[in-house]
Amino acid sequence: MKAKKIIGLCLSAALVIGMVGCQSGSKGSEGSNVQTEASSEKVTLKIGQTNFAAHGTKAFALVTAVVSGDQIVEAYLDEFQYMSADSAQGVVNSEGMADNIIEGKVLASKIENNESYSKTIAEKAGSTVMYADNFAAIQDFVKGKKISELEDLVNNKTNEEVTDAVTGATLVDTSGYIKAILEAAKQAEGTTGVEFNGSVEDLKLSQTYFAAHGTKSFAVASALTDKDKIVLSYIDEYQFMSADGTTGVANSTEGLAENVVEGKVLASKRQNSDKYSATMAEKAGSTVKFADNLNAIQEFIDGKSLTELEETTSKTNEEVTDAVSGATLADTAGYINAVIQAVKSVQ
Repeated sequence: MKAKKIIGLCLSAALVIGMVGCQSGSKGSEGSNVQTEASSEKVTLKIGQTNFAAHGTKAFALVTAVVSGDQIVEAYLDEFQYMSADSAQGVVNSEGMADNIIEGKVLASKIENNESYSKTIAEKAGSTVMYADNFAAIQDFVKGKKISELEDLVNNKTNEEVTDAVTGATLVDTSGYIKAILEAAKQAEGTTGVEFNGSVEDLKLSQTYFAAHGTKSFAVASALTDKDKIVLSYIDEYQFMSADGTTGVANSTEGLAENVVEGKVLASKRQNSDKYSATMAEKAGSTVKFADNLNAIQEFIDGKSLTELEETTSKTNEEVTDAVSGATLADTAGYINAVIQAVKSVQ
């Protein structure tokens, strides 16, 4: 009898231990769930853009960066240079801007002229990597890295060491392009940003050039997308303006000046928002600054799907402008279409 009682007690003890073990396992599972949820917590994403002297004095890099805190989420690199009109594809509206550029030249994107430009640098410098592939390698390198980590690299390593650190990159000015991305990231830090709940690794950043307003300027539209949804957008527009009192793009007073008619500079309307807005106020009675108009359009775009934006732009220009709170530009639809084009370029 006593033996049976002892066996019974042992079985009870084993049962209790087993239950405790199961409960411990449950707590461990709950801990795993908490970690999973933490990995998909909302993050604040911000977007910024800059024009930067990354490579010599005869070109300017046009760079967009998306950041989350101190981390680069995505970056997009391009560079503009004046090229021969006979062989290069000029930026959109090149014909309308031709009066500002010396004869025989066009302002051109190196990405849009990747094959011809890559061939040129292969002949002159023996390059074996396509220009666009170099930029793609740099973009991949900075993705996911901390801003402080990249600053440490470009500030404490030689140009050759930086190029060696970037797998797939061969450009001697790789360091300059990383610095350009850091400057774009700095510009992003000053913006409001949006909350995103999902995998940032699945996001895509694109950039396109579009005739959004007339024939004498070109819009630069960038879009960060999550499948068919625009998470963040950034819009600017470039135009030739009077050099007097205008901040031109990087290298405007250096090598770029050789290709532009006297008294003119290519300039960002955002960077010269006060001056450009004053001109708009005089000519068209505008009461909203240009940069504020673009910000209002971006806020309208962010969070919407491609389908929603296309439905919006199917309306009249006046109806589209009325639909965008805070926007007064007659060509509001044109700027939305520019972002639509950027989204489609990566689909």
